[in-house]
Amino acid sequence: MNLKAFFIMASLLTLIGCGDDPMQQDVSEDQSTVNNQTLSGEVTYRERKLLPPGVTLQVTLEDVSKMDVASVLIATTSSVITGAPPYAFKLDYDQGIINSKMRYSLRAKLLLNEKLLFTSTEQLDPFKTASEKLNINLTMVQSNRPKVNHHPDNGLAVVSVNPLADLVNTYWKLTKLGDQTIVMSEKQSKEAFLQLQADGKTKGFGGCNMFHGIYQHNGNDLSFGPSMSTKKACMAGMDTEGKFMSALGEVKYYSIHKEILSVLNGKKQKIAEFKAIYFN
Repeated sequence: MNLKAFFIMASLLTLIGCGDDPMQQDVSEDQSTVNNQTLSGEVTYRERKLLPPGVTLQVTLEDVSKMDVASVLIATTSSVITGAPPYAFKLDYDQGIINSKMRYSLRAKLLLNEKLLFTSTEQLDPFKTASEKLNINLTMVQSNRPKVNHHPDNGLAVVSVNPLADLVNTYWKLTKLGDQTIVMSEKQSKEAFLQLQADGKTKGFGGCNMFHGIYQHNGNDLSFGPSMSTKKACMAGMDTEGKFMSALGEVKYYSIHKEILSVLNGKKQKIAEFKAIYFN
């Protein structure tokens, strides 16, 4: 073998030695996909309404274990939909990061040019449902254009911007009275809440006693009539209940931003705040 041939052979052997091992590469790819799992199901809504072209379905899997903290995104998928519901979806996720002690939620949205049209409002943990086929029900979002009531007294407007929850038939948890954050005491039997029913009646829990009454609602105007309650005396919650009932008597307006309800007095000052809570 001449000297030139020797150097050519040596160069080829060096390149082969420095290259990726095909077997090793296959093993790495197998290890990266071994924990991949897929969630599948359908998304639907009750309204008899066809959507315009270009609507995108977005489905996400989120870790919602921590209260009052933004959820952690685990996986997401999106696709342009056509036709009428239901719409099928498949969502790939890494099984290796799922912890049986944590809480998860599968959520879906329908968007048109980033404008939210429909959204799911109930928590659906795909790892705690008995059905293999997952069904996500959507609720139509009210127009993102603020609903405005102009009043002659001071020219200010009371508005609801991008409300994701309805005033009526929603479980509203009391979170603030004035500037005071409401925290449920360990001695209380349940948290303070308010529900407005479609028949014009209200019910709720003040902190010690259950109550019920009536309300009137027109646009962003809201007022509560006299209420009746049980007459228990409690070790905790009585102070909150007194302020809560007094605040309801002052309510003249309301506004909803996403899932937060604010009620205002006649001077359009916020006197209480509530958060929409959803149950499986």
